Amino acid sequence: MPTKLSTLLDKFAEKKIALAIILFIVCVAITAQKMAQGQNFFWNGMHTHYNNYVIFKYSFLHLVNHQNLYLFYPHQYADLYKYSPSFALVMAAFYYLPDFAGLSIWNCINVFLLFYAIQNFKLITTTQKLILLLFLFFEIILTTQNSQSNALLAALTLLAFNSFENKKPAHATLLIAIGFYIKIYSVLGCLLLLLYPQKLKSILYLALWSVVFLLLPLVLITPQQLIEQYKNWYQLLIMDQSQSIGMSVFAFTSAISTSALLKYIMLLLGAIILIVPAFLFRRHINPHFRVLYLALILIWMVVFNHKAESPTFIIAMLGVGLWYFHSIKTKINFYLTLLTFFFTSLWFTDIVPRPLKEIIMHVQYIKPFFPILVLVRIAYSLLSRNEQYPTRAE
Repeated sequence: MPTKLSTLLDKFAEKKIALAIILFIVCVAITAQKMAQGQNFFWNGMHTHYNNYVIFKYSFLHLVNHQNLYLFYPHQYADLYKYSPSFALVMAAFYYLPDFAGLSIWNCINVFLLFYAIQNFKLITTTQKLILLLFLFFEIILTTQNSQSNALLAALTLLAFNSFENKKPAHATLLIAIGFYIKIYSVLGCLLLLLYPQKLKSILYLALWSVVFLLLPLVLITPQQLIEQYKNWYQLLIMDQSQSIGMSVFAFTSAISTSALLKYIMLLLGAIILIVPAFLFRRHINPHFRVLYLALILIWMVVFNHKAESPTFIIAMLGVGLWYFHSIKTKINFYLTLLTFFFTSLWFTDIVPRPLKEIIMHVQYIKPFFPILVLVRIAYSLLSRNEQYPTRAE
């Protein structure tokens, strides 16, 4: 990196308040943009451009009125609610707010929790934290424009890792449990506890928090009603799993064959790649190994997710960024990171002309392609006996 640019980044990286102000402006500006766009026709009805937030806030109304959370309510929003009953209870705070205030707060929670998680990550330098934020910037905008929870889930997983590193398993498992009750795939964060001592203690804490959030809606509904909500949630998830491939490895396997067997074989292979490194206990002492395993989890959450959408990739891109800072600085790793940034993130902005996007490759394939390559590279690093790690976070 040229000396002048490096010096400029070093100075700006220290200005955390300035960075926070920029992120706040981004959150409020996107909220204002979505409010100003009014409604659009999709899913056979007129709906807002912040439809996901509307789904979230109305879930509380359905919960308190003892309605099935997982039915389609076209007079209120498009698509379906796919989160837990506990998440619907938490959205009570947003249901009673005007949309501009509620959506602004929701966007800020997502973005600033990720900002906080990165700033408190001790295994990269201050300048690298700024570069990581810049690396994620277009993904932050994308997920915020869709008023989704992906930045929040990325933050919870990173904060859980931070807590484990700080020998706080109670905090770490609480964050993992919160993530699970937002989106199920966040449960993969529990694999992190295998990297640290006091595994039994961590498992017990995780079980405790899981039960607490499982039963949390009982403050509003009866046990029988809660059981019905979980049954409805399970049925929805089963239906989704069988019908979807998302922007994932399954998009590629389905191009070869639509057989469900091939999909399950690929999932089994992915599970082996994900789980085996966690049991290489002698390597856990190396902080680079732990960070690479975190990166593996973050990318795996997305590229093996049958419901992965474009805004979901902020989670995978966080993993790619952390991997790069804790890998040997080879040309292959550098260009792989650069290509991932260009084709997974920058490619989906207005900077790249639409005709060019349509000519080269379908969005379903190009978005996950390079994160999958990074996942393979990380898996090789974790499983190889001869793999080298940098002597420090460079």
